[in-house]
Amino acid sequence: MRIQRIVLTDYGPYGGHNEINLETTKDRPIILFGGQNGSGKTTLFNAIQICLHGRSAFEETLSRREYEERMQALLHESGGQKAEEASIRLEFEYTDFGQAERYTVERSFRDRGKSLVEDVSIRRDGSELSELEEEQWEDFLKELIPPGISQLFFFDGEKVENLAKAIEDDSSFTESLMSLLGLDLVEQLENDMTVYRSHKLDENGHEELAAEIDEYRENIEQAENEKSQLEDKIERKTKELENIEAEIESAEQQLAEEGGTFAEKRDEYKERRTELRTEITKLKEDIRDIATGSYPFALAPGLCRDVIERLENESKISQQQAARSEAVNALSDVAEDDAVWGDLDVPEGASTEVVERLQDALSEQLTPENVPEYELSSEFSQREQQEMTNAVNRALNEIPGELQELTDELEKKMSGLNDVEAKISNAPDQSVIAPQLKKINELNKKRGELESEVEKHRERLEQVENNLSRLNSGLENRLDRQDEFDDISRRADLSMKVQETIRDYRETLTNEKLDRLEDVLTDRYLELSNKSEFYEQVIVDKEDTTIYIETQAGDTKHQSQLSAGERQIFATALLWALADISGRPLPFIIDTPLGRLDKEHRSRLVENFFPKASHQVFLFSTDTEITDTYHDELQQYIAAEFKLENSQETGETSISAGYFNVDSEDAVQDDNRYRVSSSENPSQVDIEGYTDD
Repeated sequence: MRIQRIVLTDYGPYGGHNEINLETTKDRPIILFGGQNGSGKTTLFNAIQICLHGRSAFEETLSRREYEERMQALLHESGGQKAEEASIRLEFEYTDFGQAERYTVERSFRDRGKSLVEDVSIRRDGSELSELEEEQWEDFLKELIPPGISQLFFFDGEKVENLAKAIEDDSSFTESLMSLLGLDLVEQLENDMTVYRSHKLDENGHEELAAEIDEYRENIEQAENEKSQLEDKIERKTKELENIEAEIESAEQQLAEEGGTFAEKRDEYKERRTELRTEITKLKEDIRDIATGSYPFALAPGLCRDVIERLENESKISQQQAARSEAVNALSDVAEDDAVWGDLDVPEGASTEVVERLQDALSEQLTPENVPEYELSSEFSQREQQEMTNAVNRALNEIPGELQELTDELEKKMSGLNDVEAKISNAPDQSVIAPQLKKINELNKKRGELESEVEKHRERLEQVENNLSRLNSGLENRLDRQDEFDDISRRADLSMKVQETIRDYRETLTNEKLDRLEDVLTDRYLELSNKSEFYEQVIVDKEDTTIYIETQAGDTKHQSQLSAGERQIFATALLWALADISGRPLPFIIDTPLGRLDKEHRSRLVENFFPKASHQVFLFSTDTEITDTYHDELQQYIAAEFKLENSQETGETSISAGYFNVDSEDAVQDDNRYRVSSSENPSQVDIEGYTDD
């Protein structure tokens, strides 16, 4: 962002129409405003923020009424007359994705006595934002230049002093740093979500269900962790097995080279053993899939049939009850139909009794027999009942045969493997190959132990996965029940998930920002400190969010141990670093820039901060801060300088080129950078760098 012009009309002490050209260059980034206390420096300083963000420009939270009262107080007053309207207009260039666009933002205020009417207009490259409605313009500005980030670039001596005091007080410093990093908003959002969720659950009496859901989620998390650990163990053991296999292969290769005819036969057995192991592994996986699938139903066929039959009967009973209810209700409609009773000799009023008797008789006649007190079908959805029926039918009719075939084949393959292993183990002892055979046998034994461990872990993994499936099913069941609650309960559940995401996001964002802050703050503090050759680096402790300064000798000094002047410099360096890591190229706008600093620290700011802080730096200073000496040092970086003088008679502030002890004709700027006209006579001469709206 590069600010080009600000226009104040009857705003604060600035009467009439006041335009100031704020253009800077790469080599001259500084605009200097000089004025005594009460001359309107802070008003001009704050006007830039207010133009961009309105009520959000203030660090404290203001109600609409409080904001209106503040802005009403800023309507220009002179000679006993108070203006009814005022406005601030800001023109700036903003580059997004390499495309530079010129924006004009104007915020105007009209006093209506008991209220204040505020209007905002935005133009981009001379045209209104046609893609947005007017009520969206404020949000557009906040997205373009977030208020929280802009606070880093607008700071005054008071803000630096408050931050310096917080640095001395550890507890308040943590809060201040989190706020400056923008993390307090994330934490507040998490707390708000906790309160919101708690209130909503309490309102709807779903605490017990919420507790069950939390318990299921905790158990699922534990099971997931155990599953992950088992998978890691299986992976490690599998890698060990691969290494053992490689050693066995190498040893057998050496045996083949030394064992002659026996080695050739051994290669044949080895190849057959590999084939059998592969086939056995595949058969075990197939059997395991069946055993963990529908096979358990086959172990209790009678019970399974009873359950299916029970569900079918309950479905029929439910249909009969629905039919009975529909028939009885239909008779109620007959009782009210005059056409039905018109030709019948039924006394008046007796039709209702006739219909009621018919309803009772029909209800008794159509009442299903053997209605169970407990409905099993209520525990399952229609989809789950159909899945259960399919699983039982497959378990009773198909699974036993498939399992028997696989078991027979597995026994056959295991017998073949045992024969091959026996042939390998019972090979004739030869002195040349005996040591190699011993090594191979030891490796095979170790492989067997590893395979046993892997198998054990796999079995446990299956148990955990089955438990996870049960837990997820239970959680899904309770979430389905929760879906039957009203919309407030669903929002409360959603807020819990959002809260978890916010918590993870806050932790990650905090670590990332503090890591970045440590590096940038080190550079910035060493540039400004008068002990840059004594200090080595700044260290940010993420655990308690405190800061240490490490010396060249390796000693550390806690932030609270800095002297008052060092804390002021450290606070300035911190704001500079935070602005850097914000990633937003905004101008630095500084009121009372040197505060209560001593001479040496002031010189460091003049030399190393003001010329480098940003591509644009606006300084609002008294003659006791940017003195003649400092002015001379900064002169090569100043693009323009203005003197603000307030009249004690009228209360108006006038703007002129120059600075304290610098006349207009000796000012840095070559052309006229400002113009002022009365509100009654707004006609203006053409000035270079301006275009009339």
